[in-house]
Amino acid sequence: MIYGEITHSGHPDQKLKLEIKERPYDCDGCKELGFGSRYACEKSCNFHLHKDCACPEDTITHPFFPGCTFHFLRSGEPNRFCDACGRDIKGYVYHCFGEGWDLHPSCASLPRVIEDGEMRLVLHREVTSKCYRCGKKELRKRARSWSYVSTCKGCHLHLACVKEILLENWEKEHLRDDGKLEGKAEREDGLALECTDSKLHIVLQKKKSQTGKLATFKKIPGKYWTHVVS
Repeated sequence: MIYGEITHSGHPDQKLKLEIKERPYDCDGCKELGFGSRYACEKSCNFHLHKDCACPEDTITHPFFPGCTFHFLRSGEPNRFCDACGRDIKGYVYHCFGEGWDLHPSCASLPRVIEDGEMRLVLHREVTSKCYRCGKKELRKRARSWSYVSTCKGCHLHLACVKEILLENWEKEHLRDDGKLEGKAEREDGLALECTDSKLHIVLQKKKSQTGKLATFKKIPGKYWTHVVS
């Protein structure tokens, strides 16, 4: 087998090749958004998989769920949501039969820490403060979301909100008013993500202070966030 190339039972007729492109995609395994690294059909038939969906483990454990074993399933029960990001389970999932927990494969392998040299964000299962973006603790009733929280406690972002922000920022950079791509979103050699990385960022800005002045912008480049959606 060639390095970076696999066969997959979900797409048996063609091989899948590991590639890195900036354009977002919908994973055909878990049905969730993805950026950056993905396994894609070499015949350009628009079949994509997160790396974690392309090469899943039969069983895994997670430090947030001590004593639990998660089993990989190609589909979960209806009306279930991921206990990491709070989004619906629509395809591939890791399920704990003992406790009923569900995790998207990409959520199960999230980095515990994201840092860019100036800000350090740590993944938390439960938080007491509201999300910086949506202003809520819960995404919806009974659907909690893990969050990345800065060590200074000034920034708190739901996983689901991170995904939405990245997609919105990409669309602002690359889509015209008619919804079509503005030029070419990536080069065939996959270097666009590296070259335009500064545009795929999350901007954090504190609310107005009592003096009415705004704090300076804080940008966390996309290369740190794509681990959340790749």
